[in-house]
Amino acid sequence: MNSVSLVGRITKDIELRYTESGIACVSLTIAINNGKDQDGNERPADFPRVYVYDKQAENVDKYCHKGSLIAVSGRLKTRSWDKDDGTKGYETYVRANNIQFLDSKKEGTPLPEPEFASTEVKEETTDAFQDFADTVEISSEDLPF
Repeated sequence: MNSVSLVGRITKDIELRYTESGIACVSLTIAINNGKDQDGNERPADFPRVYVYDKQAENVDKYCHKGSLIAVSGRLKTRSWDKDDGTKGYETYVRANNIQFLDSKKEGTPLPEPEFASTEVKEETTDAFQDFADTVEISSEDLPF
């Protein structure tokens, strides 16, 4: 089974691109905190590359920025190519199937204003307890326990 789930922060600003066939694509790197070791020292972070495609890529570009906390689920993939110097290049990356945004919207994108039916405040003029007596008598026989 090839399944990956990661949570991390985006390390650089996002650049939305399109493939030759017109598919939206985002390539990003996330920083994954690995916690502390037994001695309390910070373990070094990991920085996997993540590729996101289609509408999900457009949403990542629209709502995320450098520092955004995201959850990624997907699968590992490896690609290879011939470098200009004649050697072979390799890359292992995460092909995202799903991205969840774990913090607020992209900076500079205003949140929609809440819609209210009326801004006029009406004062309550009736007494909500007018139908009740000033005192209530309860006997132990009335209690269910």
